[in-house]
Amino acid sequence: MSRRARLSVYAFGAALVAGAGALGWYITQRAAQNRTLVATTIGDVTLAYAPAYARFGGGQSGGRFETLELAATFPDFRPAGASATPLAEADGSGRNALVFFTFGRADRKMDPADMVAMLYARFLEPGVEETEEGLIKRVFQDGSPYQGEDLYFAPPEGRAFAARCVRPTVPSDGLPETCLSVFREGGLDIAVRFGRPLLARWERLAPGARALVQTMLAR
Repeated sequence: MSRRARLSVYAFGAALVAGAGALGWYITQRAAQNRTLVATTIGDVTLAYAPAYARFGGGQSGGRFETLELAATFPDFRPAGASATPLAEADGSGRNALVFFTFGRADRKMDPADMVAMLYARFLEPGVEETEEGLIKRVFQDGSPYQGEDLYFAPPEGRAFAARCVRPTVPSDGLPETCLSVFREGGLDIAVRFGRPLLARWERLAPGARALVQTMLAR
C-alpha cells in the first residue's frame, strides 16, 4: 500500500472515531437533558422544560398549577429562572437582557391576537405614530384602564405582535420601563414581560419567545 493510501486510511479512521465521539457526546447530552426535564400541567395542557427556567420552587419540581412563571435570557433564550439581576439592569439597554413568561389557561372570551382591535382600540388617543422599527405607536387615554401606557403593534392590527409599555416619566421615577405582550400557543395564553429597549428587536423577540414555548409543548 502506498504512503498516500495509508494516510487516506488513517484519515478515514480518524474521521470515524471523531464522528463516533461527537455522536456519543450528543446522545449523552440529550439523555441528560431528558432526565432533568420537569412537567407542569395547566388545565389539560402539559409543558416539559428544564427546571432552570422556573422562577419559583413549584415550577422547578413540576406539578399541576393555574399559572407558571419562567424566565429566559435574550436573545438566546437560555434558562434564567435563578437570575437575581434586577430588571432595571436586564432590560436590554446594556449587555444583559431577561424575558419573563407567565403561562395560564386560554381566555375563552378573546384571542390575544384580537386585543388591539377588539379591546385596546376604544381606549386610544386619535394620534398615530410609526416607529423606526416598523411598529405603530398609540397612546392610551388618561382615565382608561391603561393610563400611563403606550401601545406598540405590528400593522395593520397587531396580530403578529402587540405590546403595552409603561410610558417613561419625566423626571425618571427610577422604576423599570417594562412592556407586556400576550400570545396564544397550544391552548395556553402566554404573557411575556420585557424591558422597553427590546422593542427595537421585536422581530427577533416575538418569534423567539413563541419558538421556546413550542419546544416545551412539543416534547
